[in-house]
Amino acid sequence: MEDIVHIDGSHGEGGGQILRTSLSLAAITGRAVEFENIRAGRAKPGLKAQHLAAVRAAAEICGAGLSGAEVGSQRLGFYPATPPRPGKYRFEIGTAGASTLVMQTVLIPLALAQSSSEVVVTGGTHALHAPAYEYLAHVYGDLIADHGLTAIFDSTAAGFFPRGGGQIRAEIAPSYLERPVDLLQRGALVSVTAYIVTSNLPATVAARGETAVIEGLRGVVRPKIVTRDAPSLGPGACLVLVARAENAVAGFSAIGERGTPMETVVANACADLRAWLTSGAACEEHLADQLVLPMALVPETSRWSVSVVTDHLRTVLHIVRQFLDVETSLEEKTDGSGVVTMRGQAYR
Repeated sequence: MEDIVHIDGSHGEGGGQILRTSLSLAAITGRAVEFENIRAGRAKPGLKAQHLAAVRAAAEICGAGLSGAEVGSQRLGFYPATPPRPGKYRFEIGTAGASTLVMQTVLIPLALAQSSSEVVVTGGTHALHAPAYEYLAHVYGDLIADHGLTAIFDSTAAGFFPRGGGQIRAEIAPSYLERPVDLLQRGALVSVTAYIVTSNLPATVAARGETAVIEGLRGVVRPKIVTRDAPSLGPGACLVLVARAENAVAGFSAIGERGTPMETVVANACADLRAWLTSGAACEEHLADQLVLPMALVPETSRWSVSVVTDHLRTVLHIVRQFLDVETSLEEKTDGSGVVTMRGQAYR
């Protein structure tokens, strides 16, 4: 088969981000992609349930043929047959794997289609090492909306480890990414909204969280508190801080785990927010790498500063260069921060 992109899944950070970004780009460009060494350096290498859900979701929206699509596989072939097809989709992970990451895999490809789509993903809505639902809706979603991509998100149930069962839904409008980001200067902090999500826990847990957030941000800002007692298959708690500055938005999440007091959960998120403020950068480390894919599709120059340059950021910059004719540079500073410059490629 001609024009196949070959991806080494052990490159850079070597995790699921390589797979998901490549699947999105394969669906958008119509280019086939073959992976080897998927998550080779992980304790349990190969595809997990949430990665396989992303593979099948991406395949469904573009009629892709698959090879090696099974749990544990370290090799995968993905062969798109059509451009992304708008419609109503439902994707079930079947575990507490991150539903937000599956949603992000298909979000931009479907937004570039010619009519609206509705996507429902079930699984974990608040998982470790993944954006929480509130981050997807109020940080990533709001930022890409500012640059031309419109999606409305909602969640009717929360999913926590180990049972999952949460649900997120997106109404995705046909969109055109046309405005580059200019996020070198953050500007002054304007507001912080604290989303406290609990399930099957005493009301005192959320109340303690609210007190801890106010105390943890004392001297910084008086936060707005939004609490949600969400239906779920099991107990769980999460805090997402959404910070808005004059020129930027950022998010900081912490997930409650058995034996960890709510006060500790709050302290972790507040510490991350304070570190971002101290850095002076416009983007926190997670948003910095999530911006790469959408801005790679804008045929103008985008620039954004990041508080911490991560392997995730370096890796996703490498991946987009395998699919698109983009120009990228990453200036890394001695304090660990950096600046990304990217000129994207038109996709229409």
